[in-house]
Amino acid sequence: MADSINRTTNLEAFFKGSTILIISNICLKAINFFLLPLYTSYLTPSMLGVSDSVTTFIGFLLPLLTMGLDSAYSAFYFEKEDPQRGNKVFSTLGIVFLFIGLVPLLAFPAASPLSRLVFHSQEYELIVKLALVSVSFNLWYLPFSLELRLQNRMAAFGFVNVVSSLLMILLNVLFVTFMHLGEMSLVLSTMLVHAAQTLLYAAFVRKLPKLQEADQSLFRSMMRFSFPLIPMTLMNWVLTLSDRSVILYFLGNSYVGLYGIGTRFTTMANVVISAVSTAYTTFAFSNVENHDAKKQYFYVFNVMSLMLLFVAFSVSMFSKEIITVMTHKDTYLESYRALRDLMFAQSLYGMSTLVGYGIYFRKKTQYSLAAVSAAAVVNLILNILLIPKYGYSVAASTTLIGYLVQLVITYWASEKLYPCDYGMKTIAPLTVTLWLLSVILQECTLLLRCGVWLACVMAAIVLFRKILWFMFRFVASVIARKR
Repeated sequence: MADSINRTTNLEAFFKGSTILIISNICLKAINFFLLPLYTSYLTPSMLGVSDSVTTFIGFLLPLLTMGLDSAYSAFYFEKEDPQRGNKVFSTLGIVFLFIGLVPLLAFPAASPLSRLVFHSQEYELIVKLALVSVSFNLWYLPFSLELRLQNRMAAFGFVNVVSSLLMILLNVLFVTFMHLGEMSLVLSTMLVHAAQTLLYAAFVRKLPKLQEADQSLFRSMMRFSFPLIPMTLMNWVLTLSDRSVILYFLGNSYVGLYGIGTRFTTMANVVISAVSTAYTTFAFSNVENHDAKKQYFYVFNVMSLMLLFVAFSVSMFSKEIITVMTHKDTYLESYRALRDLMFAQSLYGMSTLVGYGIYFRKKTQYSLAAVSAAAVVNLILNILLIPKYGYSVAASTTLIGYLVQLVITYWASEKLYPCDYGMKTIAPLTVTLWLLSVILQECTLLLRCGVWLACVMAAIVLFRKILWFMFRFVASVIARKR
């Protein structure tokens, strides 16, 4: 009886944490989507291209400096035989990230050469410096944010996200519309928000890393765990962000900006992925020894997959209309062509995130490295071959192929290490069917697309009625207990 109550409590905590984070992430992660009308009114595609190229640079540097230790933080935090393990992990990595955070600041003299390397001009030197400062703040607040997450203090974590998002909105409006800072606007806003997040996370954690609690042997074990993740961060950058670099090299800033419109829509899917995966880490590791853990993993995977596919299919079917509403210049309209594959790529990424936990349960991160490396190589080769010939929108298709490769390898490896029935035999055909319908009907009349969309939604409800009914009953029971 006690075990049943504990399992229900764990699942309820996961549901509560995910819900809080989804709501808060709508504010933070989806800001780029909701502010698209503002961006496209005041910023040219070239300006957006510069901003997105700097984001690509940050996306390369930040995980490289993190060295996979954020994953090690989660994997080593829970240790039943050592009640002080959490404090040791926090202090050990807190001190490590304090010093690593100084590296971007020491790279200031390289800002000018970096500007010339990326943009073939020195005029963006200041923007590169702002990006480097932003990376430092990211590294400094990382241990505090991880501590809140692993303590399952999702309300505090969500509060920081909401405050940060409000600040981001205010700063973007100020810099873009009133001060007319152009391509610097979004980079400066991001840097200031990351500084605010560092202070807020530290305030909620209410403690600082202590040198006497740092454990060198623990750090060595964590480094052994994260070592295969270091090259994986490079491969992950190739998979997720190198398409912008290839577009910049062959086509220029303006096309990076057009492609960036499409990538901003993926924040809608990332709201779900980021929130669920953040809460899922604590849930998955703390629940793995329970005898019905795999059943709970099955339901979480299926519910998340259905949510992601619903968003991807809906955006794909009405991509042209959505772009028309969300952008104020005709020059951005053609970006709708990239939406379909980018959205479905995010769905595959979300699926691989959940099915890959078997790899982390067994601490066999070399399989994750193999999966993302294979996907990255395929993606990069296709980008180099196809973008110069077919234009920027084909990068969305290569991203979809890359994430498909990653999902297949991750699922195979995870099943080998930790067999679990995720219901992939049903989810996979559904994904293919919805994608094919999106391809076939993208240029058809709005009325026909609306009819097919409604029919697909009704069919999915019938096909997955047991899972949806489980979710409904669970949510109803949680609400009932709160009364």
